[in-house]
Amino acid sequence: MPSSSKHRDLLIISGFVLLVLLLGALLTPALFFPAQAVISADPQGGVAQLLGEKEFPSYFNRAALLAALIGLPFLLKALHMPFREIVGNVPFARGIRQFGTTFLVALLSVGVLAWVCLTFGVSRLKPAPDYLDFGSALASGLTVGILEEFLFRGVILVILCRSLGSRSGLFWTTAFFSILHFLKPPLDGALPNDQVTWFSGFWVITQLFRGFGLWQNVVGEFLVLAAVGWALGRARLGSGGLWYSIGLHAGWVFGMKYFSSLVFTTRILRNGELDPWLVRNTCRAIVSPVVGIVPLLIIFSTGMVAVWIASRKKEEKVLGA
Repeated sequence: MPSSSKHRDLLIISGFVLLVLLLGALLTPALFFPAQAVISADPQGGVAQLLGEKEFPSYFNRAALLAALIGLPFLLKALHMPFREIVGNVPFARGIRQFGTTFLVALLSVGVLAWVCLTFGVSRLKPAPDYLDFGSALASGLTVGILEEFLFRGVILVILCRSLGSRSGLFWTTAFFSILHFLKPPLDGALPNDQVTWFSGFWVITQLFRGFGLWQNVVGEFLVLAAVGWALGRARLGSGGLWYSIGLHAGWVFGMKYFSSLVFTTRILRNGELDPWLVRNTCRAIVSPVVGIVPLLIIFSTGMVAVWIASRKKEEKVLGA
């Protein structure tokens, strides 16, 4: 049983999360207003094409990530965390192989989900899908995979495993990951652009907890996020480095963004005819158009495969006591 002093790290991380939300609320208008000015000045430009359809709550997501990156050096200093302990001791050549392996495993799982969606009619291919337009999805997958794995499975997981032990560290890291992603504003809660003020970021915070009021959201979205967090955490613990979890995370994001760009959802999904097995996603943090029990089982199975691969290669390196 960890002593009370060992919970100091958990309290520091909890405070860090709270400060990230508050700083994110302050930074959101600072990102939104300049972006809107650029879009208005050049409606056909690259910024307009990238951000023109983004609603104000979407800027909160990016502002919170920016706040986390700003505060990260201070967090590491407070916790006396060396960089080598965060990234692990996996050699670069082996790490690339690990990344490639789990990236392909993740793509395979997305392929299974895509087959289920098309077979049961909750998704249909667009009239003229552009199969070669995958650059943006790949860039997004790599960016999200690297940044979020460094923060959650690199910093937070390692710190909590060091303080609380592997099981408790994995539990709390998974809890932080799934709750923070589930708290992101739902798709139907946008604030009209002409009503945005410098204090509207705090309005977004008041909307973050709405998803917990609907059991469909908890089953369809929160449990999916928890399964993702568990799988990524086990991949990190099973390999002693971040490469497995980065590959898995990047593969999921890339695969689902690419699949989403090729299809549209049908009335079957929107009417909830297959709830809770296949549910329409309303969580901005989940790139899949479909959540529910079936995606949950696929993600959990994919995590088990990733853990089996790490164990089979005898690379188990459990952090903490």
